[in-house]
Amino acid sequence: MFELSSSRGPAPRVVPVTIGAVRYEPTRQERRAPSDRGPGVLGACDAATGQRLWTLEVYVDPIDPDWEPDVQEDHFATMTATPEGRLLIVTETGRRFEVDLAMRTTRRLP
Repeated sequence: MFELSSSRGPAPRVVPVTIGAVRYEPTRQERRAPSDRGPGVLGACDAATGQRLWTLEVYVDPIDPDWEPDVQEDHFATMTATPEGRLLIVTETGRRFEVDLAMRTTRRLP
């Protein structure tokens, strides 16, 4: 018999993108609220050593405390390097973000 569940499946496996000597990958970072963690964080690592260089919060989604946090999360689905040296991130729900890696800034695309 089919049983309804409010749990989500696992987050998509996103292939890291390496540009020059830096590998970019989705990572998780503790949210401000105690027990919640946010999926909208990009991590930059040294491609040779794996040492974390920095993280950037690409987006933050508010979590409704009346729902399970994991079913509200919108994880990275794909990451692609652009010819301009930026990173294009598309989430599970289709939101698109462009990350300027040199400036470590992000903007939501239409």
